Amino acid sequence: MRLIGLDYGSARIGVALGDTETRVASPWNVIINDSIEDTVERLQDLVKREKVEAIVVGIPRPLADQSRETNQAKEIRVFIEDLKKAGFMVFEENETLTSKIAADQVKEMGQKGKRDDLAAAAILQGYLDRA
Repeated sequence: MRLIGLDYGSARIGVALGDTETRVASPWNVIINDSIEDTVERLQDLVKREKVEAIVVGIPRPLADQSRETNQAKEIRVFIEDLKKAGFMVFEENETLTSKIAADQVKEMGQKGKRDDLAAAAILQGYLDRA
């Protein structure tokens, strides 16, 4: 099954592609999050083009209390509901430490800055590793 992994942010959304056959997630791109309508439209285009069957969205969980729902997590859950209303099959994945994983990868590549697509790949890879 082809999947998209998303690292949701109110300004940018990191996107990764992967599948359950190879069990490998790869960073794809970053979508500017101007509006839910534009974001959903871009995702619909990607889903059609890449023959994607489901979307995996990262949900942050505080390390100190994994059961606590942060404001960011609440915002992401609203986004997930919007995706479901648009007809997408959506799975949630704990995104704890994925930004650190992405930052470490950026550092290893000798680059600077935030790579939301790498965080999305880490989210999707976590899902694929458990699938």
